[in-house]
Amino acid sequence: MKKFYEKKVTGVILVLILLLAALVALIDGSGRWLQGWLAYSALLGLGALSIYAAWRSVNASPKVTTIALLSFSLRLGVGIALALLLPSVGYQNNAEHQAGYVFTDAYVRDNQAWDLAISTKPISTAFSGQYSGDQYGGMLAISAFIYRLLSPDFHRPFLVLILGASLAAMGCLFLWKASQAWLGDKTALLATWIFALFPESVLLSSSQMREALVIPATAASFFALSQIQARRWTGWSWMIVSGLVLFCVQPLAGFISFAVLAVTWLLDPITVLSRKRGQGIAIILVVLAILLVCMLLVGSILANLPSVQGSKPMAAFLTWFRNNFTFQSYLTERSSGMFQSLLDSLGEGWRWLITLVYGIAQPVLPAVVGDPSAAWIMRIIGVFRAAGWYALALFLVYGSMGALRSRGEPRRRQLIWISFINWAWIMVAALNAGADQWDNPRYRAILLIWQVLLAAWAWDWARSRKDAWLLRWLAVEAVFVGMFTEWYLGRYYQGFIHLDIKLMTLITLLISGGIILAGVVWDKRRISKPTIPNNGL
Repeated sequence: MKKFYEKKVTGVILVLILLLAALVALIDGSGRWLQGWLAYSALLGLGALSIYAAWRSVNASPKVTTIALLSFSLRLGVGIALALLLPSVGYQNNAEHQAGYVFTDAYVRDNQAWDLAISTKPISTAFSGQYSGDQYGGMLAISAFIYRLLSPDFHRPFLVLILGASLAAMGCLFLWKASQAWLGDKTALLATWIFALFPESVLLSSSQMREALVIPATAASFFALSQIQARRWTGWSWMIVSGLVLFCVQPLAGFISFAVLAVTWLLDPITVLSRKRGQGIAIILVVLAILLVCMLLVGSILANLPSVQGSKPMAAFLTWFRNNFTFQSYLTERSSGMFQSLLDSLGEGWRWLITLVYGIAQPVLPAVVGDPSAAWIMRIIGVFRAAGWYALALFLVYGSMGALRSRGEPRRRQLIWISFINWAWIMVAALNAGADQWDNPRYRAILLIWQVLLAAWAWDWARSRKDAWLLRWLAVEAVFVGMFTEWYLGRYYQGFIHLDIKLMTLITLLISGGIILAGVVWDKRRISKPTIPNNGL
């Protein structure tokens, strides 16, 4: 009976793959339906097999299976919809919009991948540094390989969307299993939902971006660690695969992800117990040595980039970061009225702080709401991106405070580390991308799995304790959004009071500080309030 059921499910999946491939081939604009159908069927079939392998590895529940399938459908559907809509409702003077791409990076890299695919050059040329669209070469090589193998007759960007959607579904499965082992079923399920629906992740996976591969690969490495800890040696296979993807596609992201993972492992209660018993020292030294080698390798790769050429491997990190900050903050200053106003008010010496705060707030929700000049489709994208980030940021702030207060939490050290690394990386992304509205959020999303894990734990922790601080931080965020929305409305529309940027910032800080101070005073009074004994009177 079980075999019959499995055969029936397999048959249904096969039919769905063939039908979906036929539909995508009809709308891809090639006019070559049969070749498109064969190409899409092949990649959809490979994606289905990969998702099935991950599904079997994690033994996913029906709920998690539903989330993974929803994640796949959402990303592929959004990607195709944007490709079809942008040429008509996007910016008419924007080359990437007219070609159906949201991101300039995706537009340049994907077209260069097609050029490489139809040339006589080997795919390895992608790593030669000749292509401006991908300084590392990994994503360009993978895209070019897919085009050359499956679609040599016509440029079909939907193939790369299928790859990103398939990997995102696998990422959901990996994240669920790893976080279940850490924090239990409820937190793991919530983290998986956030991971699947987070707007920035959906957009990146719908846009032929490197992060479409990097984010699921970090989830796979987390799952691999949990399997290795459980003494399931198949975890090493997933660790090697995830490492190859990360270091091939975005070496710096690979180094950062594995460094975070290594410290997370060192702070694990089981690892700590082993160290107390005098075990595991050799493994720790090996891990640190591997990280050092990886750092030197990544530094050597960065040293070959045009912007840092000639730098020594260890100095390449600082040179690359400094160059990015200078260039991107200049672009942000030119494009953002608020950034210009703050810089004019506070002076050039405060550029770094303005960039940091403005970058953490990106995409700035009040700016999206108030800007009347944006195309309607870009405003919809902006609202979803900003609303998703502001909702997640609330729980990151609260979760960081909660991790410090959670004295009895077995994984308290790891939660504190995750809180620290999340905010450190958020600030690095803000400064490195110069608070840019597009680069900054996508750099930030590289460590998305740790952000959603902390957010899910924070929600469960607040709900189980009925903690008032979650509502207080929500009030602080509401004040920030409300005050800056009024500033933007006053800038763009007559009839609204347009406060000076320094006055508006001061009022926001005073009200927010008052909310936090009132919460602290209230808690202290409630704790110190004497309990009146009940003498039966």
